[in-house]
Amino acid sequence: MSDSITYKNCLACIFSFNMTTELNILLESIKRYCAQFDFMIIDDASTNVTTREIIEANRELFKYVIIQKPREKIKTRGRLAENIQYAYDFAIAKSYKYLFMVQDDMQFLRSFDEKVLSEYSDIFSRDSSIIQVDPRFLRRLGAIEIDHELNAYTFPSSDDRRSYADVGILHLERLVAIDWKFAKGERPNKVKAHDLGLRRIFPFTPIMMHIPYPVIYRNGKEVRRFPWPFVVRGRCRYKDLTQEEIEQMDRRPLGCIPYARDFLIAKNLFLAKYHYLHADENRVFS
Repeated sequence: MSDSITYKNCLACIFSFNMTTELNILLESIKRYCAQFDFMIIDDASTNVTTREIIEANRELFKYVIIQKPREKIKTRGRLAENIQYAYDFAIAKSYKYLFMVQDDMQFLRSFDEKVLSEYSDIFSRDSSIIQVDPRFLRRLGAIEIDHELNAYTFPSSDDRRSYADVGILHLERLVAIDWKFAKGERPNKVKAHDLGLRRIFPFTPIMMHIPYPVIYRNGKEVRRFPWPFVVRGRCRYKDLTQEEIEQMDRRPLGCIPYARDFLIAKNLFLAKYHYLHADENRVFS
C-alpha cells in the first residue's frame, strides 16, 4: 500500500512549553505504547526549569531535540505555528512521509500497533483529499458525522474543523504537492484547508487524548481557570485502557462514537469529579 504508515516513515513531534507533570504523563505513555516511532521534541523556550530537566532525563526517547531560544515578547500561543512549520520542513528534509503532531498535555491510552497503523493507512489510501488522520478520542463540540465508507468520523462538510487541527498525522506528500505553508494560528489553517477541499478524519480506533484540566498558559504566564481550586491543574490523567476495554471498544458498532468521557476514566479528580462528568467540554479540556 503506497500510503502505508510505518514506524520509520512517520516523524512524531512533541510541541512543548513549560509543562511538567503533563509532559511526564505523555512521555511515560509513549514508552508504553509507541516508542517505536522516531520522536522529536521542540521546546518553545520553556522558562520552567523542570520542563528542561524532564526532557534531559528522557533524552533516549528522542531522535531529535530542538530547544528554541528565548523571546523578548511571548505571544498567546507562543511560536506553535512556527514550530509546526519547522517540524514540517524538517520531516520533509529527512524524507519522512508523515508528520505526527503531538501536544504536551496528551496521553496515549493503547498501543499504536500494526493493526492501528494499517487502519490509519487505509483511510489515507481511500481518498486523496485526506491530509490528516486525527487519532484522538472525540469531544462533544458540535455535530459529528459517521463516514461509513471510511469506517470513521468527520465534521459536517460546512464545518471548517473538518479540514485540519494542530494534532494528528499529516500526509506530507499531499501537502507538498500544493505547496502548503502554515499560517499563524490553527484557525486560519482550518479555513485555508477547508477552502481547498482538504479533509481531516477521526478513525474508528482512537489511541490518545488530552488530559483533563491541564495547566494553561497565556502570554507565557499560567492562568488560573475554573474549577480551581477544586482541582489541581496538571495532575489529572487517565487510567490506561485494559485489554478487555480495548476488545470491547474494537467490537462496538460504528454508530457508537468514541467520545472521551464515555470511554476514558479520569484519575486524581477529587472534588472536581462532578464537574468532569457534567461540565461542557471546553471547561474540562482547557
